[in-house]
Amino acid sequence: MAESNEFVPILSLNSIDQPTLLKRCKTLIEKFISLYNSPPDFIARAPGRVNLIGEHIDYAGFGVLPMAISNDVIIAINFSNKKGTNVRLSNILDEKYMQRCWDFEGKDKIVEIIVEDGVSEWSNYFKCGYKGILRHLGIDNPVGMDCLVDGIVPIGAGLSSSSSFVCCAALATSLANNAILTKKQITEISIECERFAGMNSGGMDQTASIFSQSGHALYVEFLPTLNATPTKLPSTNPSITFVVSNSLVKADKVVTAPIHYNLRVVETKLAAYHLGQLLFGEDCKNLKHVCDLYSKSTKVTIDNLEKLSEYVNQVYDKKQVGYTLEELSNMLKLSSTEIYDRFIAQFPVRAERFHLYKRSKHVFEESCRVLKFYEFCTSDSNINNVEVFKSLGNLMNQSHQSCKELFDCSCDELNELVRICLDGGAFGSRLTGAGWGGCTVSLVSEDNVENFIQHVITNYYNLKFPNLSKSELNDVIFVTKPSNGAMILKDLLDN
Repeated sequence: MAESNEFVPILSLNSIDQPTLLKRCKTLIEKFISLYNSPPDFIARAPGRVNLIGEHIDYAGFGVLPMAISNDVIIAINFSNKKGTNVRLSNILDEKYMQRCWDFEGKDKIVEIIVEDGVSEWSNYFKCGYKGILRHLGIDNPVGMDCLVDGIVPIGAGLSSSSSFVCCAALATSLANNAILTKKQITEISIECERFAGMNSGGMDQTASIFSQSGHALYVEFLPTLNATPTKLPSTNPSITFVVSNSLVKADKVVTAPIHYNLRVVETKLAAYHLGQLLFGEDCKNLKHVCDLYSKSTKVTIDNLEKLSEYVNQVYDKKQVGYTLEELSNMLKLSSTEIYDRFIAQFPVRAERFHLYKRSKHVFEESCRVLKFYEFCTSDSNINNVEVFKSLGNLMNQSHQSCKELFDCSCDELNELVRICLDGGAFGSRLTGAGWGGCTVSLVSEDNVENFIQHVITNYYNLKFPNLSKSELNDVIFVTKPSNGAMILKDLLDN
């Protein structure tokens, strides 16, 4: 288990043994000096993540199993030459992302974050981290900062581009203001403050970005307290490999949140309230709370999750069509206004029907799959290679089917891509991230990676996106290995 009081590592730039990251940092430093006429004091880094299994269950309180990827956000910061509290935020892609500037507006407001329906403003993610840290610190006179951002986590691909940006901004703001916070503090602040941008975030993305260790996936539990356990994948010959394939259907979580992500959060909370009242006469805040009361323990077990899944069948009688607000009101014995105020008002949501059966069924069964995956990784028993690949692959395949059929968070292109990946020899393939576009992650044996990638290129990218260059193809389908989490880089001019 990762120590909750552990700090984000502060390293010298010349100690980095990742040539691509080192080159990007040096380029960022040069552009920073050209833009601001002074060198940065440090660079903050936070990676994206790929979720191996456990989709849309973090905000229901259940554990997940992601791993950090090498794609990351890096932000160069200068505060030592600044006077006042002004922040200047620039992006290395300055034609696409225009510079933004603001002043600290007092410790109550800090900074205004404007969230417009259907609009994704790039600076809001930095402002979320900035505001979250300063609110936590409660200081009256934060330092001003000049900032330059370089992000290579694909946007809208389900690899956590927004959360890695928020985490990186939070980390940078804390260090600039001489506040050395623990990994757990940075993570919990980042989870909370991303909600300033209109997203009802669950916490997996931020935890993976901050806590991950090279060579390990990360088993993340959220309740009763945040725990992140580095987890080695089973040792096999040939080795287990994960390949990420981008459907190139862009899924902007913030823009579509009212009908997708935020709505799913609301539906799981409505199901938790209903099941809690039926089973225990309790007002349960999430489905993990229902499970805890059922188990009479905070420990989650496969047996109890399977029993709760069966109970969901009985309660909702597989009511696939969902409930109107009026039907919900009758079933929950709450007025429409009470339902709105209690479950819907905090974040923008639009829906004609609310699907309690399908969402709760997915959550309990997906949580069960995470436990089985994790137990397989940590088992001491000698299981042959074929059994490892088949068992983990089957869990991933079941996960995708559930995301497609019960959580309605897939799309035609993702389903086609999953089919192509399985035809190409993947033992398991599933959407990863929020869904509605973005990426798949596939379990492939190391000796088949080259043939697998060529199969996907031939049958998906060459047909749908025939003009992609070789370099562009390398960005949309790639092998990923568990990478390091967040870090601070200093001694920038000693190279």
